[in-house]
Amino acid sequence: IGSCICNFLLVIGITCLIRPVKFDKRIVNRHLPIGMATMFLLLILGNTNKIGQVHIITRWQGAILLFITVIYIIYTIYEENIIKNEKIDEEIINNVEFKERKSIFIIVVYMVLGILGLKFGSDLVVDNCVQVAERLGLSEKFIGMTIIAVGTSLPEIITGIISARRNETDLLLGNISGSNILNLCLLIGLGAIINPLTFVRDFNRSIIILIVITISLQCIAIRNKKSELNRRIGIFLIIVYIIYIACMI
Repeated sequence: IGSCICNFLLVIGITCLIRPVKFDKRIVNRHLPIGMATMFLLLILGNTNKIGQVHIITRWQGAILLFITVIYIIYTIYEENIIKNEKIDEEIINNVEFKERKSIFIIVVYMVLGILGLKFGSDLVVDNCVQVAERLGLSEKFIGMTIIAVGTSLPEIITGIISARRNETDLLLGNISGSNILNLCLLIGLGAIINPLTFVRDFNRSIIILIVITISLQCIAIRNKKSELNRRIGIFLIIVYIIYIACMI
């Protein structure tokens, strides 16, 4: 949950400071609402089963979340096939053909090295930050919602910075929207199937905050005629994230 909030506020905010973030109306009109639906579903599932004084997300609820993940991936593939059948800009086609000239082997090697670099780099950041937080006496919930959330969002942050420098920011909102849906469905679903998850009451507040952020971001995008999020919006998002962290503290 903390990672999703970080993605929407910090990642988009930082990217907007470098370059305005372009977005596809399809992401705003379809994928953001799907994300909101998963948030409401998680809110319902998290408050359904109570054992003693705590609520839990059970294995069968985890299975529901995994099923939704599969449906979402199938829908995304179907949607992509429809787009491919539509008229595509000739410049994009030429660009893709140019990139396809690279060796598949080289591309795969670069991808693997990049994934490993992100993985081990994120581990170093998270592990050491957690040790510092524990020595300062901070709670596990705070560590998870902030330090680990930022650590697990490092790939999105790096992707956002690189896409901004290359003027390819239209990839960012789709990346973050999909990442948030998989965070809420795939990761929580897998975790619950392995072992039922404790759902702390404070998570309700965080999910509601996430829903409000998603709705606000969608409203900003819908009202924006240029189909982009500018630096002023980026500053606003970062300020909101700082206020969120301050309230957590």
